[in-house]
Order: sequence, then structure tokens, then C-alpha cells
Amino acid sequence: MNQEERLIRILNYLEVHKTMNIKQMCETFDISRDTARRDIVELTNQKMVVRTHGGVALPSFHKKIDDYRDRLRTESETKKLIGKKAASMITDNEMIYLDVSTTVNFIAQFLKARQVTIVTNSIDSAYVLAQSEDTTIHFLGGTLNKSTRHVTGFSAIEKLKDYHFNKVFIGAAGIMEDGIYYGLEEDIYFKRELIKHADQVILLADHTKHNHRQNYRGLTFESIDTIITNKSMPNNLYGSIEEHGVEVLITDTE
Repeated sequence: MNQEERLIRILNYLEVHKTMNIKQMCETFDISRDTARRDIVELTNQKMVVRTHGGVALPSFHKKIDDYRDRLRTESETKKLIGKKAASMITDNEMIYLDVSTTVNFIAQFLKARQVTIVTNSIDSAYVLAQSEDTTIHFLGGTLNKSTRHVTGFSAIEKLKDYHFNKVFIGAAGIMEDGIYYGLEEDIYFKRELIKHADQVILLADHTKHNHRQNYRGLTFESIDTIITNKSMPNNLYGSIEEHGVEVLITDTE
């Protein structure tokens, strides 16, 4: 097991147990204390953990991914505006992917284009779209995550290879200067495969995601064509985004 794999497993452990000491690292990964210390230094440098006496812990400011229903209530009006703007970008007869995201889910409510084929792994998007006569819905198979209300797993990722999308709409847990962050390891592999099959990648993220870091950096700005948000990006983020030619659309008039 290389260091990158160990770091991911350490973060997964911390999500459940909050702390991990050097002895536990050595026993879990069959590594020396020096190797464990190097892992701690790397995670600390990335600001993913804080050092404790004899180990590491999640930083007190680290925001855990909320339960899906709680996230749906947070900034709901803002998310509706972003979803409405995104829906207006879809044209007749396109092949679209709607990722699992409480913001992306609002696209389904505002979709006006006709004869659109939509692929999704979101239960909620599929349910809303099922009320429309103008859409064809492909629902990916996999294992149901009950809290986030979407399907995941190897079969879902493999099925993406059967499609080519005009546009994919994705969410984010955080946006930092070095890219797009997600809270679950499985998300980064799914997103990376998804964008391989898209002409245009559109990221939906309200202002609470600006300068917010989560466990895993999933995508770089090179992977994104457009970001739809509700407030101007902070200067540090805008510089990185502009450098990569990403279009930023803002829903609120400021």
C-alpha cells in the first residue's frame, strides 16, 4: 500500500472515530513509526488533520457532509436559482447527466427543453423527471446510499462508459484554489470517469462552498467548463478559475 492509499484510509477512519494514534496506524497498515510520522506530516501540511499528542484528529473547523435532508433545507432558495439557471442551458434533444447534489436536483424542476435524454444516479431527480412526458430517463444501477439517496459502486461507474453526454451537471462539497473537493472517496472516482464522457462539464455550487475544503480533491479546474454560483468568487479563487478559462455565471445581482 502506497502513501496516498494510506492517507485516504486514515481520513476514512477519522470520519468515524475522530482520532487515530501512531500505534493504531502502525498496526493497521503494518508500517514503522517513522512512516506513520511521515503520513501525519503530509496530512498536516495539506491541512486535512490536526496533530494531537501521539496522533491526529479531524480539525475542529472541519465540516462533515450533512445528511441529505438537512443539506436540502440549507440555502434552498439559492439552490433553486442556481438549478433554474442550469436548466436554461439545456436544449432540445440533448443527452444530459444529472449528478447527485441537492443543487443539481433542482434542475429537474425547471427543465423546459423537450425530448431530452437524462442519465442520473439520483433517486430524487429521477422521481421528478418521471412526471415529465418529454424526457427519457436512464437510471444507473448500483448500491443505494440511503442518506444521500443515490446509487454508487463499480457497476454505476462502469455503466458511464456506455454514454456520451452533451452536458453533465455536477455538484461539489468545496472549492479551493487547487480544485474541486468532495467528502466521499467514491465521489472522486465517479466524477473523474463521468467527465471523460462529456462535451461540457458544468459545476453547480453556492457561496458556502467557496474556499471550503473537504476530504478529497476530486477534480481540477481544467476539468470544468462552467461554474454556476450565487455570489462572486473570492479573489483567490477567481484567479485560479480565470487562469484555466472557466466561465463563471452568477445568479444573484450584486
